[in-house]
Amino acid sequence: MASDLFLFWASGSPPCIRLMMALEEKGLSGYPNKLISFDKQEHKGEDVLKWNPRGQVPTFVHKDHAINESFAACDYLEAIYKNQGTRLLPDDAVELGNVLQRKYEFLNLDKKGSEVVYYVFRAKPEEIDQEVLKKRIEDFHAELKLWDGYLGKTGAYVAGKELSMADIAFFPNLAFYVRIGLDLGKFPNLAKYYDLMVKRPSVEKSWPPHWKGTEAPKKVFQ
Repeated sequence: MASDLFLFWASGSPPCIRLMMALEEKGLSGYPNKLISFDKQEHKGEDVLKWNPRGQVPTFVHKDHAINESFAACDYLEAIYKNQGTRLLPDDAVELGNVLQRKYEFLNLDKKGSEVVYYVFRAKPEEIDQEVLKKRIEDFHAELKLWDGYLGKTGAYVAGKELSMADIAFFPNLAFYVRIGLDLGKFPNLAKYYDLMVKRPSVEKSWPPHWKGTEAPKKVFQ
């Protein structure tokens, strides 16, 4: 039951989007939740720290226990609600292998993206070495090319013809990169995939409120 769940979340956080997408795909709309403000340091509040000593979001509670890492929480939802909503992990061994491969392979993209994003966000403009930034963006684009190729082969979702846990892992980061300036013009299959995903009800319901009708205050990928 959705009423047995509680989610502390922040607008624009890919891990939060990931878990919210999974909740929607499993047919668990209407769960109690609290939107957290980073600016007000609400993620360090007692109500969050009670369940998550790291003071991070998402902080996810089912009944009387917490599962706070977004990947773990998504896997938990699939295990507990396996026969409800969208099947995110297939039974077929080959299909399952493909989904798990892409789900964990996504961490390479997350690493390459973070090397660009945090470098730009955390450094003063005068401290940024443009050659270093150029190399990191090139490495990030090379990783994106791999994913563009994967999507060219599937013609639909990251690991096959049906949405899976691999998409739950992958798409929130892609949406964040587009938000901060990534141009998908060089990645036609990623562009088609993005357009497919943004129309999905689970994505529409999980879309960060402050992204709607606004531009990011800082563009990383120009």
